Amino acid sequence: MRQGVALAKQGNYEEAIRELSELLKLWPANPPSRLQLAVILALQGKVDQAMSQFPELLRANPADSAAHYYLALAPSAHGKCKDALLHYRAAVKARPDFPEALNNMAWMLATQPDPQLRDGQQALDLAERACRLTEYKQAFMVGTLAAAYAEAGRFPEAVAAAEKAKALAEKANDKEVVAMNVKLLALYRSGQPYRETP
Repeated sequence: MRQGVALAKQGNYEEAIRELSELLKLWPANPPSRLQLAVILALQGKVDQAMSQFPELLRANPADSAAHYYLALAPSAHGKCKDALLHYRAAVKARPDFPEALNNMAWMLATQPDPQLRDGQQALDLAERACRLTEYKQAFMVGTLAAAYAEAGRFPEAVAAAEKAKALAEKANDKEVVAMNVKLLALYRSGQPYRETP
């Protein structure tokens, strides 16, 4: 694996992919090598090949939080919220201090158009935990907290959190997150939660 990692650091991705693939033929149950291969494949834009590594990781370790997280993010999970939520739940169960998984799960529970998938209180609990873990310094996580407050009907707190998220994004010069929070602020100020478009 070290040679594959070294090759990747040198920018020689194709050779790194070959080395790691050969190693995995000899030692299929090698989670660090498989994860490294998935990352390098993703960097090369070979998303389908990268994603095919994560079920293998779960066969070796069903509680692999990173594998569950990436499977929840996978294009195949897009539009399949129940599947994505199952993987986020498994990631958080395996690693309760995983802020990205907590955040993404909270966002889904707060913003899905299907009312059967939404759970404002659980979204709020998860978003607050993600924000505590990141010391309320990540704009997109504070934005998720705002969406969870709105789903729970706590609009003054939703407005305050969205304003904080906007300020953090402005400080980081993240124009996309600033624009999103401007849009969300208008909704929250009018007493409406945000809904993802199907």
